[in-house]
Amino acid sequence: MKSGVAPSGVGLLLLLAACATERVAEPPQPVQPPTELEQPTEVPVGLLLPLSGPAAELAQGMLDAAQMALFDVGANDLILLPRDTGGTPEGARQAADQVIAEGARVILGPLFNQAVSAVSPIAAAADVRVLAFSNVAAAAAPGTFLLGFRPEEQVERVVRHAVANVERRAEEPAEDAPGAALVPTPRFDLGAVRIAGLAPDDAYGITAMQALRSAVLEAGGELGQTLLYPPDLADPSAVVRQIAAYEQRTAALERERARLAAQDDEASRQALERLETVDTLGPPPFDAIMIADGGDRLRSVASLLTFFDVDPGAVRFLGTMRWQDDPRVLQEAALQRGWFAASAPDSLAAFQQRFEGIYGREPQQLASLAYDATALAVIVARNMDDPSFTAPTLTNPEGFAGATGLFRLRADGLADHGLAVLEVASGQARMIDPPPARFTEEVAGF
Repeated sequence: MKSGVAPSGVGLLLLLAACATERVAEPPQPVQPPTELEQPTEVPVGLLLPLSGPAAELAQGMLDAAQMALFDVGANDLILLPRDTGGTPEGARQAADQVIAEGARVILGPLFNQAVSAVSPIAAAADVRVLAFSNVAAAAAPGTFLLGFRPEEQVERVVRHAVANVERRAEEPAEDAPGAALVPTPRFDLGAVRIAGLAPDDAYGITAMQALRSAVLEAGGELGQTLLYPPDLADPSAVVRQIAAYEQRTAALERERARLAAQDDEASRQALERLETVDTLGPPPFDAIMIADGGDRLRSVASLLTFFDVDPGAVRFLGTMRWQDDPRVLQEAALQRGWFAASAPDSLAAFQQRFEGIYGREPQQLASLAYDATALAVIVARNMDDPSFTAPTLTNPEGFAGATGLFRLRADGLADHGLAVLEVASGQARMIDPPPARFTEEVAGF
């Protein structure tokens, strides 16, 4: 970075977004590759996306968002070089070779982690940094940074909030009487919050459960069982039944009924009558449970938990950003009161409204990453005077603020995002714990 440059990028992207709303916007025009007549001050930037194949619709939205960002940031010297990867590692390699041959100073994308791994050595050999959209930590490499929202940081954020705010429950007599049945009662003096976990048996689920184990212990909680269920739509009921300790709790109910029946007094008979309306005795062996999934599987697992007598009114359900993938999830009765980590809704609202106003459709979630990556490229090249996109500039510890909220790139190639905690309420997600105003070592989870 040259001398005299402002030391922090925080607020620059937000300032640009605010300025964009103050002027009359016109749809951005497609950005053309550079020609021989262009001036040497121009900064070619590669944009690698799967513009053909199964993810073509998503990729087109990301391309539209990138072009919108170029329009929003005002006068700049960036020349966007969009290239199709075809959604394959080989296509990504070919696209990277093309943009590097055309003088790209930095590469935005690719999207999939296999494609990122294919591009990284090519870019490194050319001394070109990569700002990829993957969220798979293994794809990070020297000079390759991942802007994607990793499940690890989402799990860590909501677990920290849960350990500090979830009520513990203990079995106490319903009444001050010798024969009264035991019922779960909220208490705040029972020690560490117990958190269990459920996830699909795939790369995402395994990563989320590993993150859960670390996050619970680091936050001072107590780790319960962490179980995986089939990643297809096969019946997960056996796994859910096990984690809910349903067999043990039904057996406990039968023992309690037998004990009360043997006492044969009025108080015991009244307690026994109350037990006729319940299926199990005592709470499940956790105060909160992480369900790291989305869509139909999430809805099915949440519903099964209630079937096996895990009361979402007493046990806090926790989740990741996948809870936002399907609008029906927020309508699921079992997930009301659930907490999950995500970008603050107001951070994305301006971007979403502007995108829809220009293109006539709602943006998919990953489109905001393409917007932020493109705006960041302008900030670094123009405002921070570093058109070579050197690692010290990109890894500014105070980070940047964009459509997705606060974020920063780390020396290990991963990104930290300033996430909020949202609660599902009446089919909507409302913010109950805002994102940090700035990064600290604690916020980043170091």
